[in-house]
Amino acid sequence: MIVAPTYRMLEDVTEPALFAALDKLHWQYEHIRSRSSVLIGGSTIFLRSAERPERLRGPNLTWLWGDEAALWRDEVWKILLGRLRIGGARGLITTTPAGFNWVYHYWAEMQNEAYGMIRASTRENRHLDSDFVKSLEDSYTAEYAEQEIEGGFVTFEGLVYSEFSHDAKEGNIQTLEIQDDWRKVRGIDFGYTNPFVCLWGAIDNDGRLYIYDEHYKSKLLIKEHASIINREAGKFTWTVSDWDAQERAELEAEGIATIRAQKEVVLGIQKVKSRLKRQADGIPRLVVHPRCVNLIKEFASYRWNPKLRGGKEEPIKEADHAMDALRYMVMEIDGGTFVYI
Repeated sequence: MIVAPTYRMLEDVTEPALFAALDKLHWQYEHIRSRSSVLIGGSTIFLRSAERPERLRGPNLTWLWGDEAALWRDEVWKILLGRLRIGGARGLITTTPAGFNWVYHYWAEMQNEAYGMIRASTRENRHLDSDFVKSLEDSYTAEYAEQEIEGGFVTFEGLVYSEFSHDAKEGNIQTLEIQDDWRKVRGIDFGYTNPFVCLWGAIDNDGRLYIYDEHYKSKLLIKEHASIINREAGKFTWTVSDWDAQERAELEAEGIATIRAQKEVVLGIQKVKSRLKRQADGIPRLVVHPRCVNLIKEFASYRWNPKLRGGKEEPIKEADHAMDALRYMVMEIDGGTFVYI
């Protein structure tokens, strides 16, 4: 079985890498798309997403590869371990670290002889241009570079959203059923070299915001982003975006009208923070679907700038593109006031 964090990542990244490797080896295979599987000789490779862990139960496996596994929830690994039961079954993951999460626990903290780890720097990738690595170094702070380039486990001090909870039952990452009478909205942050981000949200009858999908891509034209966004069906009350006039005009030409975001950063952060807290019914007023892996990862690294003096607060402008799109949405919903339940 091969498992990616989301079906979109499976189709865009993991499957092409698998097929390229098989073609290079001149191995004959059959891709059965309807069953999300690949047949090679007498063997079957299951292609799966980690979005709904319970759907990973069932198959008995002889090997497993998990791609970008640090973006999974820990319950995914626990379920998959129970499926490795044929002969001398083994599993491996490839991933960029994402803080001291479950990957660190199993591969570093436990000191279990059954787990081995190979740490590699982006600089060791002979297929990358040296200018690419230099551009990353110029864009990242030392801590973020240690994680993203060197593959190290890093604790980010001064997290902006320390309230964000990964608790399986009462945290901010949950799978909810969207009802027909919920209002649907979108938030967009523009980018080309940096990621372009679109977040899809649904607002329930109590004013709770549920982010149920994301589009997070760089190096695409606005027309290409619009084509992807328009694939998501639904009637949207509004789409709030950054102020770039040219990009907004290009989106509108593709049928996506936008309104300008309220961009007060610190005020917007406070509104998001107020929504992250668990309410009396046990559910926070801001919930994120587990498929929104880039949004969840940014929650874990978005932090205040420690170099500012004089009591001024401002987050570091780094890996914050989904954070901006989310803040635009919350500011539009709450309209300058705080709402408590």
